[in-house]
Amino acid sequence: MYCYRFPDRATFITTCDTLGWLSEPSEESPEATLIAYTHDRAIDEVGCIETAPGTYDEDGNELTPPVFDMCHHVNLQGEHPAEWDAYVVIPSSPSRIFAGGGSALDPHAEPEEVLET
Repeated sequence: MYCYRFPDRATFITTCDTLGWLSEPSEESPEATLIAYTHDRAIDEVGCIETAPGTYDEDGNELTPPVFDMCHHVNLQGEHPAEWDAYVVIPSSPSRIFAGGGSALDPHAEPEEVLET
């Protein structure tokens, strides 16, 4: 799984459009929408993420508010598009992963050598 941090959703959608990952506008759906799930990719739009939890008293009253990274975070299962190089992040513990997924991958790391047995 690859993780990305776009400045906002509009930037993310624009990059998806350049990759051909948006639907064609139609009479039923006048705006193009993201085609997130295909045979070769799955996209999870996480959105903003909490970077520091809030604190609360025993009655549930907020003492300090949580802190959020307001950028648009996205997870991708599939081939890393080079057009997204500027947005790659490699969190040590992603807030969400795909079922059966593991940690975030570095799209620029050398592939590990596979030993034949």
